[in-house]
Amino acid sequence: MTTPELGKLEYVPVREIWADEARDFTPWLSQNLDRLGAEIGMELKLVRQEVTLPGGAGRVDILAKQIGSDADVVIENQLDVGDDGHCLRLLGYAANVGADILVWVASGFTEYHRSILAWLNKGDSIAVYAVEVSACRINESVAVQFCLVEGPEPQPTEGRATSASLSTNQRYALFYRPVVEQLRRAGIPTVSSGGWRGRWRSFPTEHKPHVYALALDDGQAWVFLSVRGENHQQVYDALGGHQPEIDDELDSAVIEWQQVERESWIAVKTDAALTDSEEHQEATRTWMVETLPKFKGVIDPYLNRVMAELEPRETADDDAPLQNDTEPTP
Repeated sequence: MTTPELGKLEYVPVREIWADEARDFTPWLSQNLDRLGAEIGMELKLVRQEVTLPGGAGRVDILAKQIGSDADVVIENQLDVGDDGHCLRLLGYAANVGADILVWVASGFTEYHRSILAWLNKGDSIAVYAVEVSACRINESVAVQFCLVEGPEPQPTEGRATSASLSTNQRYALFYRPVVEQLRRAGIPTVSSGGWRGRWRSFPTEHKPHVYALALDDGQAWVFLSVRGENHQQVYDALGGHQPEIDDELDSAVIEWQQVERESWIAVKTDAALTDSEEHQEATRTWMVETLPKFKGVIDPYLNRVMAELEPRETADDDAPLQNDTEPTP
């Protein structure tokens, strides 16, 4: 048997393939999102390239959508090793654009920048991916490949338990990430700073420091209003004056009004646990996503009315930022 002629594999700098990022690489990448998507485990469709964002939030190389979830995907690409400028733009997108997914494509990444992306992925407000692009040549043929080097913890698939190596907070992050994404697209963002993590996720009201929240605790899933601050008892008592109407409008099998030393809450609940199967966890996510907007729609008018009535007696403490060191009681 005659041995076929074997070519020599040579890695070549990506700038030999694309001379310019904006004129050459970005257009090529926008037409090959299927290859990028295959590496990060999602189907992508192009919306636009070279998009200037409102409010001075910067210019996006590629704006895409995730097929299926319709999540917004911002792609920042460069031909060199990742640098501080591109990292800063990525952080700016995370803070201002409201995208669900960020993808940074570069020819390499430093450990410093990877540590920043890993830190972002510890939360659940956004998913960030770092993907290295490289090229090689065999004789006259050139091949391009992508390699995922940083990304969020993968969602467990049907029939496979979450890895025991994950911390409790990481397991809660896996549970809540799709919930937070869906609620953000519905116009309900999480509290940007000072909000609860771990078992809870908090969402702003128009009246600090009171927040709406989700919880997964003690075998139950919660959707609730947490009334906090120096005047929490006054606010809770005033809301309690409308309890029959609120309970009637909430129309839930389990409604709880509770008052403790530092906070009070109004909650609706259903049975659920983080240890449930993925199928049951997905049912709990659906319940949260459907219930929180309805709950907020019922409570908002009563809370606004109560706060307007109490406004002359409110203290300066009510305008203080939320604090991380006080977790909810549920």
